[in-house]
Amino acid sequence: MYKGRTGELVKCWGNWLGDREWNYFSTITYKHDIKPQRNEKIMLELETCLDKNLNNYTMFWIMEHTTNGYQTHNHLLLKGIGIKEVVNDFLFKKKLVNKKFIRHYDYHSEQGASYYVSKYIRSQNIEYGIAYSENSKL
Repeated sequence: MYKGRTGELVKCWGNWLGDREWNYFSTITYKHDIKPQRNEKIMLELETCLDKNLNNYTMFWIMEHTTNGYQTHNHLLLKGIGIKEVVNDFLFKKKLVNKKFIRHYDYHSEQGASYYVSKYIRSQNIEYGIAYSENSKL
């Protein structure tokens, strides 16, 4: 898990992420409010699940923890054949979401990773991380 709030960090992450290939931009909103520490545990468990089920994947996630009564939610960049199905199965089995709380959108490289996630890195209430398989090309 990383924490950061500076413009330089946003630029560096945006450039690095933008140089990578992604399949999906996904959003996950939990059915219940999840504290940052629990979210990190969930994301680490998801990484373990991806390791067990996929040979080649990359996932970058950002959690926005809201303080205004809305549920905690995540924004993800995903790459890998079958990755969205593994993510869905993991979250549904944990009873963290239902169909209206998880969305996967095709990633459009012309917009770049900065378009999808850099605005969230600048937020004061975020945590983020990256996971990848040994076979992924970073």
